[in-house]
Amino acid sequence: MAPKLRVGIAGVGFIGKLHAEHFAANEHVELVGIADVDLERSRFIADLLGCYSYTEPAELLGKIDAVSIAVPTVMHREVAEIFLREGVHMLMEKPLAASVADAEALVELAHQNSAKLLVGHQERFNSAIMEIAHRIDRPAFIEANRHGKFAGRGGDVDVITDLMIHDIDLVLAMINAPVKSVSALGSSVITSHVDIANARIEFENDVVANVTASRVANDRLRNFKIYMRQQLLELDLLDQSILLTNRSYDQKDRYSHNTSTQQIDTIPTLTLKNEIDHFVEILRNGGEPFVSGEDAVLALRVAQMVREQIGQH
Repeated sequence: MAPKLRVGIAGVGFIGKLHAEHFAANEHVELVGIADVDLERSRFIADLLGCYSYTEPAELLGKIDAVSIAVPTVMHREVAEIFLREGVHMLMEKPLAASVADAEALVELAHQNSAKLLVGHQERFNSAIMEIAHRIDRPAFIEANRHGKFAGRGGDVDVITDLMIHDIDLVLAMINAPVKSVSALGSSVITSHVDIANARIEFENDVVANVTASRVANDRLRNFKIYMRQQLLELDLLDQSILLTNRSYDQKDRYSHNTSTQQIDTIPTLTLKNEIDHFVEILRNGGEPFVSGEDAVLALRVAQMVREQIGQH
């Protein structure tokens, strides 16, 4: 039997604790330890999961094969470099870094030291997204809406980095063409950063994506609509459901058409668990990360374009 993968967690806030729990539950993993500046919290979670607790991420070095990083975004590069310099494989919570330059530096460092780098754009592992991958055929227009209540966390960054970047990443993966232009508007409502934003992203192949994100709404919403020539895919990423509408047009009368809508079966799953299981799988058996460092850099570039457009207004 192959030895278990030794994993450490850097940062056990709300998201980091979920990482720790999923890694601990994976039969191929030994959760070695967790590191957090809050020693009391670190000890509490370590006791729950049966591992060691530390205050400094560097204390995990030499004890682990892979690390999962869920510290605040502004600390991503600082903490990641500790491990990537030593060739430790890494799952980094999204976004990869606070800036495009920092993200590019981390990708290069991972390559230099043969460390696999998976970036936590976990919506890629949503069962609805995975189901429609083979159904997308020359989309013309994509509409994405991601709304949520203010959670009191993530306020160190704007809503573009906090929420919208999920849908930016999905759109880039679906369209797979260079971005031609971006226009955007946004407002600060609760924090000192932009809390609600809308972006129109135009691609070189003439596809348009309209993306809206808010972290000050009354209800949670994660909707995606993909318009194709004779089809419409409507996704609810919360319940991971899909509606497919087919349209057939009368060749003689362009105003006459028939439509039929059907629900496509999916099995809702935990996207974070899927992501972590994938990370463990590629480290044990080979393969490339489903969301690469390069993918994450591209999403950050577009997010920066959105941010700059909002700044101009």
